[in-house]
Amino acid sequence: MKKRLINVMNDDNLVSYLTKYEHISKNKVKTLIKLGFIFLNNNMVTKLPINVYTGDKILISDDNKDFNIDIVYEDNNYLIVNKENGLLTISTSNSSKYYEDTLYKRVREYVNKKKEKCFIVNRIDKETSGLVVFVKKIELKNKLQDNWNDIVKERLYVAVVSGSIKSDGKIDNYLYEDKLTFSHSTKVGGKRAITLYKVLRSNNNYTMLDINILTGRKNQIRVHFSEMGYPIVGDKKYKCKDNSIKRLCLHHYKISFIDPISKNLLSFTSNVPNSFYKLFNNN
Repeated sequence: MKKRLINVMNDDNLVSYLTKYEHISKNKVKTLIKLGFIFLNNNMVTKLPINVYTGDKILISDDNKDFNIDIVYEDNNYLIVNKENGLLTISTSNSSKYYEDTLYKRVREYVNKKKEKCFIVNRIDKETSGLVVFVKKIELKNKLQDNWNDIVKERLYVAVVSGSIKSDGKIDNYLYEDKLTFSHSTKVGGKRAITLYKVLRSNNNYTMLDINILTGRKNQIRVHFSEMGYPIVGDKKYKCKDNSIKRLCLHHYKISFIDPISKNLLSFTSNVPNSFYKLFNNN
C-alpha cells in the first residue's frame, strides 16, 4: 500500500469509513493502526474506536513499502501477507536462497528490523497471488504444520478459466509429479486431491470460479481444470494459450484455521484483483 491522503466526505467511524469507501479490510485497518501507519489530522491514531468527520484528513503512511510486502494482519504470533503474483514464496535453491528475491526474504527483512523472527506455514505457487501465513514462534509453526489438515477449515481461491463452465462441481482424483515437475492425474498411486468449485460468473469465453481445496497438492487447481479442458487463464505451464491480462488468473483470497493457542477460528481475506473482472467487462 502506497502513502495516500484521504479527504473525509462523510461522518463515520474510522474503521468503517476506510472499509466502505477505501475498500481496506477491517483487519488491515487495525493492523495499520497497530503499526502506527494511520494519521488523522496529522495525529497518529493509537486507539479505537475513533470517529471521523467531513473535512478531516486521513493519512496512511505504510513503511512496509520499504520491504515491498502487503500485510493483511499482524500481532505477536501471526503475520498474514498478501503475495503478489510472479514472486516465489520461498527459494527452492540452496545456492541462491540468500540472494533470490522471495516473499520469505522480504518478510524476514521486515521482522528483523523489529528484532523478531518469522516462520512460513503455507506456500502458494509463484504465479499465484494471495494469502500466505507466517508465524513468529517456531513452536507455533510446528503445531500448525503438524496438524494442518485438521486445523485448516477453508482454503478459498478465485480463478478465471478459459471456456464456459455451466454448473458447480467437484473433482476427486489422485495426482503425481513427474521428473519435469509437472503434475498429472492418475488412477494408480499418487496422492488424493479434492477440489470443490462454484460458478461465480460466466460468458462465452471465460468462467470465474470460487474454489475450495480440501487437499493441498502441488499445482492442484491448475492441473484439475486444465485436465477438464478449462485451463486457468495465463497458465502457460498447463496448456492455456490465453494470456489476456499477462498473469495467471488464480488468487488465494481466504484462509481459515484454528489457532492452537486460543482454540479460536482465525479467518483472513484479501481482495480479488480487479484485472480478473476486466475479462468479463471486455466480453
